[in-house]
Amino acid sequence: MDIRKNTWLNGGLFAAALIGTMVAQKQELHTLEYICKPALLLILSSWFFFNSRRVGDRFTLLVQAGLFFSLVGDVALMLLHIDQFNFLIGLGAFLLAHICYIMAFADNVAANSSEGRTWPSWLIGSLLVVYGYFFSLLVVPKVDDGIALPVIAYAVTITIMGILAGFRLGRTYPRSFVMVLAGALLFIASDSLLAYNRFVKPLDEWAWAVMVTYALGQFMIAAGCLLHVLDPEEIRRKAALTT
Repeated sequence: MDIRKNTWLNGGLFAAALIGTMVAQKQELHTLEYICKPALLLILSSWFFFNSRRVGDRFTLLVQAGLFFSLVGDVALMLLHIDQFNFLIGLGAFLLAHICYIMAFADNVAANSSEGRTWPSWLIGSLLVVYGYFFSLLVVPKVDDGIALPVIAYAVTITIMGILAGFRLGRTYPRSFVMVLAGALLFIASDSLLAYNRFVKPLDEWAWAVMVTYALGQFMIAAGCLLHVLDPEEIRRKAALTT
């Protein structure tokens, strides 16, 4: 058994890192957070890499890049107590992460453009746009003028990421579609909670929900993308294209 590929072992380590991060944030134990929070994406990235490297392609590289920039964003936000400017660094890193996910999902959609189901994807996209619009009306007026533009750009980017996840319908293994879409929605939920907590009203006892939705969202995206690249039909399709 290759422990680097084992889902149960890495999933357990991921869960332990998440619990450690939540405890650290609740009790303001910065040393514990310095260990546990970066471990989340390091564990997830390692598990994704060692499981996907035998079929590595543009799609997997983009997902891996998204996980890397997410790690950078995690570290930056972890250091907010040192310098609030780290919020913008984290925002920029996650913006790049979402761009990588957008490119990965778009690559997936383009490679199977004739197989999708259009109207459910458009419905998902429309609902995300409506949600993004009304949530922005709540948050943006409370954002400082100096960072309003980056926050709006980030909100648009993560909405596009969710829309592209919806357009994978019919273009991938069904479980992969459901997991990636669920992960994208959880990521959007996490960022929405984070924005509400920072700019509108402190969540207090519900602050833990930001970390839980974020971690589950990242895990679902990585696991769903892994299901896509390891799907036997997808492997056969790639083999046919290269012969």
